[in-house]
Formats: sequence, C-alpha cells, structure tokens
Amino acid sequence: MTRAFRLPMYGLILASAAAQFALVPVMPVYAHRLGLSGFQQGLVLGATGLATLAVSVPAGTLSDRFGARRITLAAGLLMAIATFAQALAASFPALLVARLAFGAGYGVLWTAGLCWLAAADGPRALSGSVASAGVGGVAGPAVSGALTEHLGLAVPLVAAAAGFAVITGGLAALRVPAAGTAGSGPAAPGRLRAAGRDSAIIAAAAAVVIAGLSTGACALLVPAQLHGGGASSGQIGLVFAAAGILFAAGSALVTVAGRRAVTLPVICAGMLVLTAALSVGALSSASLALVVMLCVTTAARSVLWTVSYPLAAAAAGRRGIGLGAAMGLLNGIWAATAVIGPLAAGLAAQHLDGRAAFGLTEAACAAALAVTVAAARRGRRSARRADGRGRRAAGLDRHFARRAAGRNQLAAGPGTGPDPAPAGRAAGPAVP
Repeated sequence: MTRAFRLPMYGLILASAAAQFALVPVMPVYAHRLGLSGFQQGLVLGATGLATLAVSVPAGTLSDRFGARRITLAAGLLMAIATFAQALAASFPALLVARLAFGAGYGVLWTAGLCWLAAADGPRALSGSVASAGVGGVAGPAVSGALTEHLGLAVPLVAAAAGFAVITGGLAALRVPAAGTAGSGPAAPGRLRAAGRDSAIIAAAAAVVIAGLSTGACALLVPAQLHGGGASSGQIGLVFAAAGILFAAGSALVTVAGRRAVTLPVICAGMLVLTAALSVGALSSASLALVVMLCVTTAARSVLWTVSYPLAAAAAGRRGIGLGAAMGLLNGIWAATAVIGPLAAGLAAQHLDGRAAFGLTEAACAAALAVTVAAARRGRRSARRADGRGRRAAGLDRHFARRAAGRNQLAAGPGTGPDPAPAGRAAGPAVP
C-alpha cells in the first residue's frame, strides 16, 4: 500500500510542477495574443505564488490539526478545474483568475500533500517530492512548448487537466489515512515565533527567498529575451527542459548524499553560486549568456530546494513545531517571492532593461545570503556558549562531588580504615 500511495502522490506533485512551469515558454504567445504588458505578464506568472501565499500557512495548520488527506484531494480537483479554465481563457482577467485558482491548489498540495506523504511513509519520502518536481520542471516546458507550437495553447492544458483528475481519483480510491496532530505543540503564532529564532529555519527560509526571486526573474525575462532574439516557443521550451534536467540531477545527487548534505555550509554554498550566476544576466543579454545563467541558477536551486525542506523539518522537530507549520512557512515565503520576483522584474524590465532587472535580483539574493551567514554565525556562537556553560557546569558538579565525598569520609572517622592494633601490642604481623 505504501508504494501504491507514494507513486501517484509523486505523480500529482510532478503534474503540478509541470503545469506550473509549462506556462513559461508560452508566455510570449499569451502576451502577443492577449496584448499583455510586462506588468500583466508578471501578474500572470506571479499568480500561483500569490494564491500560494494566501493558503500555505492555513493549509499547514489545518493539516496538523485535522489531517491532510481530504485537503490534498480537494487541491488536486481544484488544479484540474483551474487548468481546464486556463485552456478556455480568452482575456487577461480570465487567465489571471484561472492561474490564481491553480495557485491555490498548488499551495495546498505542497503543504498538506507533503504532510500526507510524511504521515503515511515517513519524513524520508519528502526528498522524492523535490525530485518529482524536478522531473515535472523538465517535462512541463518541453511538452508545452512543442505542443503549443504545433497544436495551439489549449491542447496541453486540456491534457494536464485530465491528468490531474485521473491521479486525484486514484489517490482517493486508495483510502490512505493521514493522522492529524490535534492539540500538539504551541498555537500557530507561537510556532512561527519559535521558527524565527532557529538559525536552521532562517537559513532554509533565506534559501527559499533566493530560489523564489531568481525563479520569478528567470521565468519572465529569459523567455522574453530569447524570443526577442528569434527563438520559437519550442526552442525556449527545450532550453528550460535542459535546465530542468540539471535540476533533477542535482536534486537526485543531494538526495543520495542524505544527511551529509543537509547542512548550513551546503545551503550557503548553493546561495553563493546562484547569486554569482545572476551576474551573467546582469552583464550580458546575449542568448548564450542567458542560457548559461539559466542552467547554473537552476542547478543551484536544486540544491537549495532539496536541502531547505529537510533542514527546516529537522529544526521543527527540535523546536516542537508541527511539520505542517514548517512546510506552510516555507511555502508562504516562496509564494511571496514568487509574486514579488516576476512583478519587480517586469517593472524593472519595462522601465529600465533586462540586465538591470537581473542586477536588482542579484542584489536581493546577496542580501538574503548575508542574513543567512549572520544567522549561522550567531547560531555557532550560541552553540559554543551553551557548550561552554555545559562544560563549566559539569566541572562544578565534579568539584562539589569531590568535596562532598571528602566531608563524608571525615565525618565517618577512623573506623573507615583498617582496624587498629589492640592496646598494649604493637601493630605488626599476627603472632600465633
């Protein structure tokens, strides 16, 4: 039953990531057909993040309290309906509403769905969710770009809607329970405050900020600039598919490394590489430079996404925070950056140019990296102080124990030693 549940659950995550990134290579087609401005394109790309921002934390709290099964199934159904509605969208408002509805289901899936996975198959199953999303990130743009180029916008969307419906129906038929954790741990505001005091959760949140901002900027600017350089939708889809292969490979390598990779130095190294790679787009708008930047940033994001979730989950266990609250917090942060990233990049590109937009994104990522390094140093100092206090306390305990033993020996008197010799006889060997 565990394998029968895990495979369709990973399939639903894969389909959600494919549908999310399938919009990227065809965004220029929507912009031409519907006459979208740069700001409107940013709104459409950021709609998923906006809806996810609204639902992630409530979905996590409800999953901890009531269980995740019903919420996850509703998310799958909502994504099916929203994807079909997108296939019918013939105006900017209709397209935006469809993407907002899809984003709500997407956010619930990535919060309640991960809780259901962990409850049914253990926390180790969470690593497979990122790898599944990586595969979806490869398949979505490639299939969407190719089908749109030859069959139009509606065909890949209708196929995706049917896939969501079939997978959700299969999961509903399995009847796999997901126990809630009602009454466990502090209330939701207290959980968030506790999370904000842990350096590991701060690092995971900063990694999500960098990953979200860079994803939004690349998703909006790279297709537009490649299209302006003469690339077709199919070619743009292949470029993003190649980057998705790097994401899947990086995620798989990190998953194989296991706990050795779930560390602050690894996550800081991934942030540094991603931030540095954005400078390529800030310095050049050539197609080759953009492709190189996209591939390097995507590979670095695979490390950040794969490490951040288990790092936050481990910290949540130490702090007594529910898994749903931790996942909801990370997804909420990602959603905020997914909204801000495309909007800010679209405005910067509209009023400045694409290189300036990449430069501003790089500056924001560098600030998040600085916060992570500061939090890591503060955590190490706190750990050293705690360790020093522990050693001093242990030394004092040993000192007082020795003093107490000496006082007890003095209080017992000479009777504790060898028997004295009888009066009138020198001590010495016994004489028969």
